[in-house]
Amino acid sequence: MSKEARARVKINDYLKEAGWRFFDENGKKASIILENQTKITQKMIDEYGNDCEF
Repeated sequence: MSKEARARVKINDYLKEAGWRFFDENGKKASIILENQTKITQKMIDEYGNDCEF
């Protein structure tokens, strides 16, 4: 995994720890909007795998 990919994973973990939600869960709406009218699912993220590079 590249340094950038590791950094992105770490940032995502910090956001989750701070209470930010990427997805609707436990009756609470996602608190992060990636782009208006765009909906991302856990399945979509999982399909990229842990070592995805763009």
